[in-house]
Amino acid sequence: MKWLTDLLLGGVVEKFTTPLLAAYQARLIAQTDKDRLAAEQAIKSIEAARDIAVIEAADRWSATRVGRWLIVVPFGLWWAAIYLIQIINPWFGLSLVVVDVPKHINDMALVLIPAIVMGDAGALLARHLKR
Repeated sequence: MKWLTDLLLGGVVEKFTTPLLAAYQARLIAQTDKDRLAAEQAIKSIEAARDIAVIEAADRWSATRVGRWLIVVPFGLWWAAIYLIQIINPWFGLSLVVVDVPKHINDMALVLIPAIVMGDAGALLARHLKR
């Protein structure tokens, strides 16, 4: 059963188990109301982060998630390569060049990357309003 939950959720639940148990323990041994309140806030924070991570892990094939991997990550690597080459060339006396992305691909990315970012922001807002 564990392998199935790991497959579906990517081990998300396990990442939150230890901190959540520690927060529950802190609430149980709290001596003052201030300590108890701090533990309660920690529990709520960890549970909220866990819930968001579970939803995100369960939505592996959403358009924004696939778009991140197919569009945002390659463009991020391309921009990183440009900056890296600008640093490496003077240090080692090289003349490496990063090939420019074709114009039609660049034009698509200028539309799709903001759409993916807005989709992520919209999903986050929807989750927040749902609570």
